[in-house]
Amino acid sequence: MSSGRRDSDASHTAEVTDLDAVRARRAATRASAPEPPARHPRTVILHVSHVRSDAEAHRQIGVDDSLTLKDLCAVLATAFRLPHHAPWTLHGENHRLPSDKTIAEVLGRTGSRIGVHWGLWQFLVETVDSWPRDAGTPWALCIGGSGDFAEQPFDITEINRELTGDTAADAILATTRAEVSDLIERAQIHDFIPLLQALDLARDTGLSRSVRDTLAQLPVEEDPAGRDAFWVCALALGSLADEALAHDILEGTMQALGWVNDDGTALSGHDVRELCLASLRILASVGGYGEEALPALDRLDIYRQLLGSGGAAG
Repeated sequence: MSSGRRDSDASHTAEVTDLDAVRARRAATRASAPEPPARHPRTVILHVSHVRSDAEAHRQIGVDDSLTLKDLCAVLATAFRLPHHAPWTLHGENHRLPSDKTIAEVLGRTGSRIGVHWGLWQFLVETVDSWPRDAGTPWALCIGGSGDFAEQPFDITEINRELTGDTAADAILATTRAEVSDLIERAQIHDFIPLLQALDLARDTGLSRSVRDTLAQLPVEEDPAGRDAFWVCALALGSLADEALAHDILEGTMQALGWVNDDGTALSGHDVRELCLASLRILASVGGYGEEALPALDRLDIYRQLLGSGGAAG
């Protein structure tokens, strides 16, 4: 085992990228429109991919499902740094989609897909998850991704700064467990802040007292490397990343924190998990990890409780 040590029907143009106008339009609609039929709004998690023979780029984006497809294109333009002058069109399986359709209508079900043609580029947009949203949840947020696009580096912090305006990082970190916010500050990896915002840590999880008491004990490791390793694992789990991306998160964050193997080599994702194996076993016992983990929505409640400032033992 490794041990750590410090060391529309027509093509459209870029007017959709006016995010301030999108926010203003949504506010005006809420103020002037008659009361709609009762409907609980949802956050839809979209996986957007651009794949070609020599490279690929992916973004995971959480959006308000009441947004229109036109609004969604504004989000994509920001997430991929798409050129303003290029026309765009939206396509279903065998037909073109009007841009005034809502995300709920077209992408409201898990597994739903549409294609976006932006100039010469093609993107696949697929719904991977959804859950009820609170009033304070951002209207759109990039919660993960990989790959640069058109020579523009992937910068999740800058993307979310443009999507949400003021990221209010201090306010978000104030809702986060002290060890987690301290780790983020030490690592200087502020890409975790949008994740914490998307998790909405102040939401009531509804977990039983026994589960909350179990989570409050974590981590059980006493050495600094083990404790850091557990919180990095918790952040990776909270992102619902696939195995490959999770390993990247574990390895990159521990490296940024200065932890390496005893021989000076970088910690692998497996090494990081080994450092906090006892805590991960306890997390698995309540369904937050491992082969018998609960469904994604239930796991998210566990991660909210674990990462939020109200989750610490009193």
